[in-house]
Order: sequence, then structure tokens, then C-alpha cells
Amino acid sequence: MSNLFHKIIQGKKFNFQPINLGHDTGYHVDVEDEEGTRWEFTMEPEDEGHWKLKSEKLPLWLKAFEDELQSVINQHE
Repeated sequence: MSNLFHKIIQGKKFNFQPINLGHDTGYHVDVEDEEGTRWEFTMEPEDEGHWKLKSEKLPLWLKAFEDELQSVINQHE
């Protein structure tokens, strides 16, 4: 499993760190918004090549990145 990696998506730097979810490996992801607030969440595998953004109380703009985040993880693996 690789270590921490970063990806710029629409001008925002997303940081990805692999995490052990027990039976699977997921990613802890964090990104900073324009006001300097750091948002943290996990991307968890659902099935082959599909990842789901998991967290409570994320802003809608961040949830809109789910497909792009999924693509970044698939390209990295």
C-alpha cells in the first residue's frame, strides 16, 4: 500500500492517506476551503472501483467532488 499522496482538483489540494478499515483499506482525505477551514472525511470502498465519501456534516460543494475523488483513488491504486 502506498503512502500519503496529494491531488489538485479544481484548484483545491486534496491530501489522501491510506487507512485500515478492518477488512478493507480506505483513505482519510482532507482539504482546505477558501476561508481556511480544513475538512476531513474518509473514502471507503463499496465494491470494485467504487468509493463512497463518508462523513457527517460536509458542505454540498465538497460532496460534489465525490466522483472526481473516486477517479483519483482508482488512478492511484
